[in-house]
Amino acid sequence: MSRTREPKGKIVRALGLNVFGNPKFDRLLDRKPHPPGKPPRYSPRKTSEYADQLRETRKYRTAYGLGRRQLKNLYEKARRAGGSTSAALLVFLEARLSNVVYRLGWAVSRAQARQLVSHGHVAVNGRTLDIPSAALRPGDALELRAPESLARLVRERTASEGAARLPSWLAREDGGRAARVASAPVPEEASVPGRIGRVVEFFAR
Repeated sequence: MSRTREPKGKIVRALGLNVFGNPKFDRLLDRKPHPPGKPPRYSPRKTSEYADQLRETRKYRTAYGLGRRQLKNLYEKARRAGGSTSAALLVFLEARLSNVVYRLGWAVSRAQARQLVSHGHVAVNGRTLDIPSAALRPGDALELRAPESLARLVRERTASEGAARLPSWLAREDGGRAARVASAPVPEEASVPGRIGRVVEFFAR
């Protein structure tokens, strides 16, 4: 996992996107949509192609909690997979266990999802799996093994959200405390809006 000492609020405002998933950053962007250190009516200048690629790469790295080397390794894996490298890279990013836990609504952010996994609160195919970067495959079954107080919050959140947040390739079971990976992630349903092609261009230089 990539860690940064920079305040998350500044990162969100600099990127203009709530890459962390926590709703509090949506409220921050509503109040301050301009980059940090810039006036409210700031008009961004046209950036170079390299700067654009770097910005998109930082967006995906920050959103999924990856270091540069980790993202590059996924790019190399996607490049060797055949077909569209951009689509394959999105599939690999979305299939990470921490991201799946977040997409299921078991956590309000990917950071919280990584914490749930690393603390041993998630089981995959009946066995506790505490590796947030683990890649899930179609047919894998997940179970939330959190304390009842936390499990209750998860049930309430998933019940209120319904199926609105759930992508088509995931299915909730057992009242929301269990789930299944129904199919491979669909690139068009990726949870981070951006231009993944720019990331591919950045690493293909």
